[in-house]
Amino acid sequence: MKKLIFLFPVALILSFGIVMAQETSSHRRCGTTEYMNQLFQQDPAYKASLDAKNQELESLNHLSAKKGNKTSSFLYIPVVVHCVYRTAAESISVQRVAEQLQTLNEDYSLTNADAANIPSYWQSIAANTEIQFCLAITDPNGNPTTGITYTQTTVTSFSTDNKVKFASQGGHDIWNRSYYLNIWVCNLGSGLLGYAQFPGGPANTDGVVIGYPYFGNTSSAPYNKGRTSTHEIGHWLNLNHIWGDDGSSCAGTDYVTDTPNQADETYGCFAASTVRISCTNGPNGDMWMNYMDYTDDACMYMFTAGQKTRMVNTLNSTRLALQSSTACGSVGHAESVLNGRTIKVYPNPANNQLAIEFTADQKADFTINLVNSLGQVVSVETLNSFEGVYHNSLNTSDLPQGTYLLVIQNGTSVYSRSISVIH
Repeated sequence: MKKLIFLFPVALILSFGIVMAQETSSHRRCGTTEYMNQLFQQDPAYKASLDAKNQELESLNHLSAKKGNKTSSFLYIPVVVHCVYRTAAESISVQRVAEQLQTLNEDYSLTNADAANIPSYWQSIAANTEIQFCLAITDPNGNPTTGITYTQTTVTSFSTDNKVKFASQGGHDIWNRSYYLNIWVCNLGSGLLGYAQFPGGPANTDGVVIGYPYFGNTSSAPYNKGRTSTHEIGHWLNLNHIWGDDGSSCAGTDYVTDTPNQADETYGCFAASTVRISCTNGPNGDMWMNYMDYTDDACMYMFTAGQKTRMVNTLNSTRLALQSSTACGSVGHAESVLNGRTIKVYPNPANNQLAIEFTADQKADFTINLVNSLGQVVSVETLNSFEGVYHNSLNTSDLPQGTYLLVIQNGTSVYSRSISVIH
């Protein structure tokens, strides 16, 4: 099917040549479709299972939409990053990992600064997914970990053949997928930015692979803002490409009702007011700023309410085991509890502010300390006979970048959580 594209407002027609030049020069390459087709060929039963799960999720999504699109709490996903490198340039820093987690937590909570660019006609369905990501603090054996592994390899570059996921093939073995989101960062060949495995596939390859130049904040424009990970983790949480991978026929689906039918992928970057029409989806046209399209990182800035529902339902079904993970310590569960009191701490990593929330239904004493890596207390608050709702934001803007420990004590019970501060 031939697709007709109209650019609005009219003034933008004058820059049509520039827009087309952007499209031909910027080609995001997500290898997920290619990778999944390989898995389907190896195991046709997996495709049948995934198709059945899509039908089940459609029913769940419909029920969720009728009940409203709220989760009962934030859903936290423990993350381990496996850095597989051959040269020093391919070895990502702890800072890059912290930056990437901050981007993920902002993108998935709709607190990203560029959310302000969402057109007015999409704002009502732009979603805070209530999904957050935390670096693991314990490994599969229960030992302390930074949540990052480093493996030097002799492999020049990897592909969608999964070799990066096996130590015997120059990579790093997976940590149990029931308790961790595994992200491998390596040198990907063939122009790939990354690829992911949808739920329900082989247990020893489940996770996301990202090319090292596109992980975190880098100089690799136009894919330099960490949105490759946002996109690929969307696949891992069962989101499809927004155009349905149908070869521009307008016949495919991403199984989400509030994303408009779209002919094919979008390349480049556009002014927020740009309307691109395909598949008779006017007047608003393609949702090219959606994280599941192919636009440049600078032009990706939203998930929809329907996409949120699909991801949350996936976390409550196929990936349910993650909610029992304690790999992030007391935030391994959806929420943390201190003597029966629910505690929320966000965002992590923190930039300028760290929010702390809990409710005391009867008078109790609390101390709230933030401790740096040298064991020095950098912030302290004492609550005597406190009762009610506690909500406070610690100012972290003046703190040096690094890892801190938040400690909340009530009597003999202690809640602690590792906090990353980046600026």
